[in-house]
Amino acid sequence: MMKMDKKMLSGFMASLCLALGLGLSPFSYAEETPTSTPSVSIETHSFVASDAKENKASTEGKVNLNTATVDELMGLKGIGKAKAQAIIDYREQLGRFTSIDELEKVFGIGMKLVEQNRDFIVIN
Repeated sequence: MMKMDKKMLSGFMASLCLALGLGLSPFSYAEETPTSTPSVSIETHSFVASDAKENKASTEGKVNLNTATVDELMGLKGIGKAKAQAIIDYREQLGRFTSIDELEKVFGIGMKLVEQNRDFIVIN
């Protein structure tokens, strides 16, 4: 049997705490991985486009953080049911999102997740 001294034991405990803290959050098991990513379709056959038509084409296929349902939000990368509901709860408690970066303030959503989805999100 191996005998552990204090230094070895504290290193082991630190490694264990780090592993638990990084990978085993309750939300990581509750989420479902989306099976597809949203796609953007843009009209290319029109030569003359009004401002409204251009705006519609640039937002078509994107998720609006201020109006999206749980199911629509779950279509984003890394957003399961728990995080989708957290986004809606945040929106209901604090009002409309004013920027995509504000999404980082939602519990469980970090900068990396925002960056992965930036091209699929719109604020209207």
